[in-house]
Amino acid sequence: MRLLTASAPGQSRLVAASPFFYGWVVWLVALIGSICSSPGQSFSVSLFMDFFIEDFSLDRTTVSGLYGAGTFVASLGLTWVGRRIDAIGNRRVGVAIGVLFAIVLALCSLINGPVMLFFAFAGMRGLGQGALTLVSTTAVANWFRQHRGRMMALLALAFALFQGLYVNLLRLLLETTDWRSVFVVLGFAVMALVIPAFGLLMRSRPEPYGLMPDNAASGEKSTAAGAGDNEDNWRLQEALRTPILWVFIAARILPSAWGTGLILHQVSIFAVLDHSAQVATETFAMISLFAAASALLAGYLIDRFKPSYVAALQMLALLCASSLAMIMREPHQLIAYALAFGLGMGIGYVFDGAVWPNLFGRKFQGEIRGFVYTSSVIGSALGPALFGLSYDLSGGYQAVLWLGAGLCLLVLLAALLTPPPRRKAMSQATV
Repeated sequence: MRLLTASAPGQSRLVAASPFFYGWVVWLVALIGSICSSPGQSFSVSLFMDFFIEDFSLDRTTVSGLYGAGTFVASLGLTWVGRRIDAIGNRRVGVAIGVLFAIVLALCSLINGPVMLFFAFAGMRGLGQGALTLVSTTAVANWFRQHRGRMMALLALAFALFQGLYVNLLRLLLETTDWRSVFVVLGFAVMALVIPAFGLLMRSRPEPYGLMPDNAASGEKSTAAGAGDNEDNWRLQEALRTPILWVFIAARILPSAWGTGLILHQVSIFAVLDHSAQVATETFAMISLFAAASALLAGYLIDRFKPSYVAALQMLALLCASSLAMIMREPHQLIAYALAFGLGMGIGYVFDGAVWPNLFGRKFQGEIRGFVYTSSVIGSALGPALFGLSYDLSGGYQAVLWLGAGLCLLVLLAALLTPPPRRKAMSQATV
């Protein structure tokens, strides 16, 4: 497998000139990439849903189905994207994704019906929610190992805080200007931020510059080098044989499916309980704050406890959020819902970024995480459709919320009972 070495003198001079560990620069670029993925995230698309329903005379199930189908199609390419990250590096892939995502957002202003809406969903979800997030977080995982959980927690903290600001700003833009113009603004913003950040500052791995993950910041290169040399790197086909991978994939699919459903239909879910759209966005802002705090907790837990315990805690949080979403009429219930949902979101941010390289090594994390992202994005495709179907058939969301609570309980138990991955002695391989 050919890896990007990034050994050109100019690139080396940039890293060498940094007055601090260059991993922090990579972290900042990853934050920019994560922030710029927002237009493809469900919390952003949710604010456009009612405009699509009204302008194109579609029902909620149809729009949800188009969203799910577009998301499903988008997910099919993420394993390939992960392999390209492993092969040519986060820098080149990040620039390419940034260009394509900006173009797709600008073209969303031309949507004129369900067919174009399907392709718009596929582009936004595949490039924004999928590929741009993948290329950003894998870079952080490459530059940090001992403190990977904490660095992912800081990334999640900053992103969660941004979400609260973003959704309210986007809501104000949609109230004061045409939604088509908003897409053009988002496209220009992505182009202006992602391309220079990734093109000028991103570096895929520390080793080509004589550095090692995170310990180089304190001068402990020998210790880090030893740890790096002993890192157990699994190929995707090897990881697929471990039961824990499939349990954790299930633990990624459920938050993606039910979390996306809760976010994408949040205005409708709150309306069923006699809350306004303003209450829905204010509650989401509160969820973002709880998610930020929970990310810090998750970073601490990931670095110190078995990932199975962390996955089980997320399942418990999502179970509580699904249950509360059926009854949250009083202010204290809204706060409890935001706390449970925020805890689940915060854990998810950190878990996805840290657990896969922790379990299976850094060398082939792109293809492993690409496969996992494909699974989780498929979940986010199914969830909104299930929520829309529940509403159109029963006039509410109780059926799908009860189903989600039950599935969370099953995955919680599976996470606690499944052992970590271990290679068989006779098939030990040097990768």
